[in-house]
Amino acid sequence: MALQVTWFPNCGFCIGITTHHAAVDGKISTSFVKSWAHVCKLGGDSPPAEMTPFYDRTVIKDSTGLDAIFVNDWLNLIGPNSRSLMVWELKVPPGAIRGTFELTRASLEKLRQMVLSKKEEKSKHEHEIHVSTFSLTCAYMWVCLVKAQRPRKNKMRFVFSVDCRSRLEPPIPPTYFGNCIAGHLAFAETQGLLGEDGVAVAVDAMSEAMGRLREGCLNGAEGWISLLSTVEERAIAAAGSPRFEVYGSDFGWGRPRKVEMTSIDRTGAFCLAESRNGSGGVEIQLVLKKQEMEDFSRLFYEGLEI
Repeated sequence: MALQVTWFPNCGFCIGITTHHAAVDGKISTSFVKSWAHVCKLGGDSPPAEMTPFYDRTVIKDSTGLDAIFVNDWLNLIGPNSRSLMVWELKVPPGAIRGTFELTRASLEKLRQMVLSKKEEKSKHEHEIHVSTFSLTCAYMWVCLVKAQRPRKNKMRFVFSVDCRSRLEPPIPPTYFGNCIAGHLAFAETQGLLGEDGVAVAVDAMSEAMGRLREGCLNGAEGWISLLSTVEERAIAAAGSPRFEVYGSDFGWGRPRKVEMTSIDRTGAFCLAESRNGSGGVEIQLVLKKQEMEDFSRLFYEGLEI
């Protein structure tokens, strides 16, 4: 982890943080900032129990030998003779611009009712339909991005992260310090996403992927690394979570004016956070080429006129 605090005279300050997923995930890096803010504002030697990190690595049980599988698959992916310890460096695409959008609580409810009405019109689903805030937001973003970018593939993939702490057997403490997330995939036909019922199609795909979590959050993990070698292009992906409550870090001068995830400049993912005004909506940040951003913005707002 590296930190940088930049002071802007008579304006405020900015805290920059960089971490690596080999050490922590987003939940823990956010918890670190909250703990820091708590001590700064209220004093004391340590944060409250819900912010106190749990360091015991022995609670993680690797009964299937994933550590050896991952090492061997990584060596096969990068080459067995590679001696480089350099971290992969992703470049920022030239001409990319950043945008921030919001799905208000009212907009989310509109989307929820639309999806539920489509469900009633269609035949019975084989799996439970998830119309949570997270599922609806990801589905809507998936559809808008596919329409804005017009990929040539017949089938689209969507990647979302799952916190494994409560899903492991046995579960581990929610404050476990480390990287304890797993990426999961949702699949949908491109034409379905581009169609009139695109959001409902995306929610159905997300729901099916979430349903597979009942088989275990690490089910199929032995093939995750080798899967990277078969991927021709990046999937659409979500980073962050409204549950992190990034706007709740108060160092004693009030809530942050703006929180941004700068890594999406390079990864191509979009980032989710709670609405900064505390209204129950979702703030979404993404980075696209100029024309794609213009198309996305138009599609995003037009799609909410339902």
